[in-house]
Amino acid sequence: MSQEYKDESLHRILCTMDPDTFPSASQSRKAIEHGRLVVLRADDYCLSTSTSGGSTLDSTISNVGIIADSSITLHDGDVIAIRSRLDNGSYPQSCTKYVDPPTNIGDFLAVENPVLFEDDHIAIVNKPGMLDCIGEKRNDLQSILPFVLRPPDNKTTKNNPSSQYYIPRPVHRLDRKTSGCVLVAKSKNAMRQFSHLFASRQVLKSYCCITFGMPSFDKNNSTTIDGEKYSIIDYPIDGKDAVTLWRVVQTVTTKKYGKLSLLHCLPKTGRNHQIRRHLSYCLKTSIVGDNKYDGGGDMAKKTRELGMFLCSNRIEFVHAIDNSNVSVEIPIPHKFSALLEVNRIDLVI
Repeated sequence: MSQEYKDESLHRILCTMDPDTFPSASQSRKAIEHGRLVVLRADDYCLSTSTSGGSTLDSTISNVGIIADSSITLHDGDVIAIRSRLDNGSYPQSCTKYVDPPTNIGDFLAVENPVLFEDDHIAIVNKPGMLDCIGEKRNDLQSILPFVLRPPDNKTTKNNPSSQYYIPRPVHRLDRKTSGCVLVAKSKNAMRQFSHLFASRQVLKSYCCITFGMPSFDKNNSTTIDGEKYSIIDYPIDGKDAVTLWRVVQTVTTKKYGKLSLLHCLPKTGRNHQIRRHLSYCLKTSIVGDNKYDGGGDMAKKTRELGMFLCSNRIEFVHAIDNSNVSVEIPIPHKFSALLEVNRIDLVI
């Protein structure tokens, strides 16, 4: 880096040094935002090449280069290089724009079976708790998806080439604190058709949760599904009809938190916070870790730091494009069995 660029901002330096690659300040700013630039300090480069017997510039940048941001200060002798992501089967950099995945991708990959199902049209992923489906500043599931899913095969997009550049997006949302199955669309057509499935209630979703105490089962307002009896909550939410079926799978008395119950819930409608509100308002047994509807008691406050114990454990539907039956189910999360102080293998919905 020449002394003549001293005190100049990086995006202006790029426009001056390489106007073909960065013809405008806007494009150079985007390159910086997307992590495409790396700076090698003059001292680091000299030290690296002298101690490695003349290593290549590429390897030196990989070892000691600094990914540039808008606040970086350049010094005389610094080297600026353009970086890119190698093809690894996920969506290419031309689609994601960013070279690197979001910083919280590790939380997603750490869950058990993060990608549960995938074809050229859709995917079903296992969202961890404390992650928004769609949020801000790349701190959400949607920003992670292009780095963990594969783009549609060219054969499926030959009649619509732009669809292969459609960034995968969640078709529906789970609350930030809720974990489990999320359906993802990989094309505009898939988004349209699978959104219709949700709107017409053709997607069956199953949830498991842990509540304080043991809710009372209403035998006079119940139904039987696959040999199991479910009590029915039919209580409007926000002025709209809302129906949830539920049953107790197991109740235990723990040493630390007293009596807790594992529930299996089948929402028949999709209102905001439906299961959380129905259990709290109608059964007076809130979900463990639900700071919004837990009533604020001493035990409720004690468990809030553990996260919310609500998981979308199953999703089932007829594929809107190829008419195949799709059913995905995940095991009850490890933290559920730990809270209940039982072996996870013994927890069967």
